[in-house]
Amino acid sequence: MPPALEPDFEQAEAISVDAGQHGAFTPQQSEWIEAFYKNVEDRMLNIYGGARLRAWWINNRQELAEFWQEQAEWFHQTLTRMHEARKTLKGFCVPEPKALRSLIDTLTELVAACRGAQQLLS
Repeated sequence: MPPALEPDFEQAEAISVDAGQHGAFTPQQSEWIEAFYKNVEDRMLNIYGGARLRAWWINNRQELAEFWQEQAEWFHQTLTRMHEARKTLKGFCVPEPKALRSLIDTLTELVAACRGAQQLLS
């Protein structure tokens, strides 16, 4: 179940494209993009925490397995989007922000955790 509000990925992409056209992030762009990806990472962890709380209320094993499968798919979609962001930066030869690397690592772990829970219940 995706959250109601989406982070501004389009603005992040526009900043990345601008940085690519100029060969690097400006200091302001760098600060914004690091904060953006850090905020997305924090948000993903909060969403996962909320999913764990919702899972406590599901009493049917099959429904719980389906719930974790849905969560895994949603986090995987976000992970795919972040891999695309990484690919865009790499295509412009712009260094990858540390916060993006951390976000990708976190999303990879969240996908694995959700899939692991789903597999245990299936």
